[in-house]
Amino acid sequence: MSEIEKRISFPVDDKGFFRRSCPFCQREFKVLLEKEELTDVAQQGLDSYMVVKKEAEEKPGEKEIESRFFCPYCGQQASGDSWWTESQLAYVRRIAENVMAEIVNEKLIRPLKKKFSKSISGLISINFEGKEMEQKELHMAPEVDDMEIFDLPCCNRKIKIENNSGELVYCFFCGFPHKVHSL
Repeated sequence: MSEIEKRISFPVDDKGFFRRSCPFCQREFKVLLEKEELTDVAQQGLDSYMVVKKEAEEKPGEKEIESRFFCPYCGQQASGDSWWTESQLAYVRRIAENVMAEIVNEKLIRPLKKKFSKSISGLISINFEGKEMEQKELHMAPEVDDMEIFDLPCCNRKIKIENNSGELVYCFFCGFPHKVHSL
């Protein structure tokens, strides 16, 4: 089986913040990620659609540490691959479907058309009229510059949250609760 490599990117707002959604309360917020972190997040999205997952290359006696993050609003903790918005999931799903459609077209439909679109000894004519799978349009709307920046001094990071976030904001990275003074 051959490996298919596909690189994707997600839009960020004018200040570089990336939208996330809590898997528990469903409220959206944004995190400021380094370029490498954003690339890793995009790859995790595609990896979630892999049919066969690669075994992590671990050294003997080492276990892979799963990244866990916290919702700034409700404080609930979840794994790193749980924070997708619906539009981000739909975008990654379309990319995976397009890859699958191209494989089916290339490995099945086109070869069958070639093989069965010939006359056999001039006596029998067999035609294969399979329709190729269509590629879906890949579009993700640009990220709007909404929400207010909130500094997380515990981890020296920044997030963006809605104005009516409540009295506490939890650090997305470590879960530390911060009192909201005024945004």
